[in-house]
Amino acid sequence: MLNQDIEKIRKTMDETSNEDFINSVKAISKARTIYIFAVRSSAALASFLGYYYSLIFKNVKVISNYGETEIYEQLFRISEEDVIIGISFPRYSNAAVKAMSFAQRRGAKVIALTDSTASPLCELSDYVLITKSDMASIVDSLVAPLSMINALIVATVIELDGEVEETFSKLESIWQEYDVYRNNREDESVE
Repeated sequence: MLNQDIEKIRKTMDETSNEDFINSVKAISKARTIYIFAVRSSAALASFLGYYYSLIFKNVKVISNYGETEIYEQLFRISEEDVIIGISFPRYSNAAVKAMSFAQRRGAKVIALTDSTASPLCELSDYVLITKSDMASIVDSLVAPLSMINALIVATVIELDGEVEETFSKLESIWQEYDVYRNNREDESVE
């Protein structure tokens, strides 16, 4: 399994367009609101990306429920100032295709995180980030998509230059003040 995941990351590196990756990072960095859409097993990826982008940006919306009414209620304000990142792998979600189509018609920048150019998300997207995700046994392997998401987060921080440093400095102060994380030195003194 681990060797298969390593191979998926290699294929992802080979098949993802550097231009689409760079343009995705720029669009995300300039967006008024960042929408992240994924359902079913891909929802975990949306949650992870949403967590980190919420620390960096003020307006991030993760949409991971798949009741059609709720999807459109959460997307109805999307416009040309916004970005949507749609995440879907085989078997592709109809909800993801509909959400991406809705965002495209509203003029938002559309970024697909999917497994191949044959994905129905590609034709709806401005930028496509190919990430390999094969059904290895009874579960989808999300290793390569998660690596791509890590790369997006880091590249976005670099794109924003010094802006993020101040945010994380403030967060670190809050985390220390409210004792959010356990200090490793305290752990050692217990022994």
